[in-house]
Amino acid sequence: MATRSDPHNPGRVIGRTEVERREVYMKNLEDQLLKSHPILVEMVTNCLHNTPQTRPTVEQLLETLTPVQDAMDKIHGGRSINIASVLHMKETKEKDRKIEELKVKSKVKALTLEILF
Repeated sequence: MATRSDPHNPGRVIGRTEVERREVYMKNLEDQLLKSHPILVEMVTNCLHNTPQTRPTVEQLLETLTPVQDAMDKIHGGRSINIASVLHMKETKEKDRKIEELKVKSKVKALTLEILF
């Protein structure tokens, strides 16, 4: 539910805060998935923690997901996606994007210098 009663004025309806909406969503998620996917529920809950410093790092997420991937590999005959490879590909694409951005900036600077001199 996106609204709640105002505690200071019970006849007035006000919107929920982001934290309240998240709590309701996570409660529903836990009710639906906790029995069948407890690791996933715990991981998502940790990732959505209200305090950023307590959220898991990429390394911690990989530690959590690696056993899941191993189990999926056993079930599907080694056909699941390698999580570390996906993260590496994402990092590589980001580095390539930054390199291209630097190349463009260099060309703009060079053209500006040519125009000025």
